[in-house]
Amino acid sequence: MPKSTTAIAWAAAGLMLSMTLAGCARHAGEIRAEVPKPVAVVVKDTPPAELLRCPESTEGFPQADAVMARPTRAAIIRLAKAYAGLRSQLERLIDWNAPKHCSGKPE
Repeated sequence: MPKSTTAIAWAAAGLMLSMTLAGCARHAGEIRAEVPKPVAVVVKDTPPAELLRCPESTEGFPQADAVMARPTRAAIIRLAKAYAGLRSQLERLIDWNAPKHCSGKPE
């Protein structure tokens, strides 16, 4: 069964395009020449001394005999946990720049 002329025309067009486009492609040598060589640079950016100062410890509330309302007590607990988390984060950041600076145990 003979192929239709449309199918033959499409096949011929595809063959011609594949031969034409192959001549436009870049060769491997051209691509390698365009890639810049990497440059390694050592960066040491130390924060200012005031940011590397360890946080001071604070005293908690004195023991009280008074009864505290539940919402007030819950708010104080949330604030204390937030303060403890921020203090821990700050100490870890300082120790990352100067190991064991805040804990007092030099390596």
